[in-house]
Amino acid sequence: MPVVAVLAIAAAWIPKVRDWLGIVFPILATAAFIAALLTKQSGEALATQVGQTAAVTAHAEIADIATAGAFLLFAGAWAQWGWLRFFVRPRPGHSEARVTRPRVARAISIGVSVLLSLVGVFAIVAIVIVGDSGARAVWE
Repeated sequence: MPVVAVLAIAAAWIPKVRDWLGIVFPILATAAFIAALLTKQSGEALATQVGQTAAVTAHAEIADIATAGAFLLFAGAWAQWGWLRFFVRPRPGHSEARVTRPRVARAISIGVSVLLSLVGVFAIVAIVIVGDSGARAVWE
């Protein structure tokens, strides 16, 4: 998920990165979200095996934040890709995009980029916090 978060920030502001990634970026975000869900489920199963300590309980609660971050990356990646693919760029067989007012398209594109950047930063911070709490739970 951290790689997808960094790609989200890069894709938000660097058109060459966004174009190079294409649909691969939202697919990677989908894979990261699925991996986060599976990780959360396996962590819950492990918690029943090792017993509930305060650190394990805290780690499990914080893990929900990372799962939320993965979901936001998933949603943001698909939103950005869909916005650019279906509304900003010309459709096949057409000479212009669906959004024909450049100021509107630019304002929405900047808004999507800002939100995607914030989601990327949130996801990175969430992973660091969850990883730290998991390490503390292991060594307690």
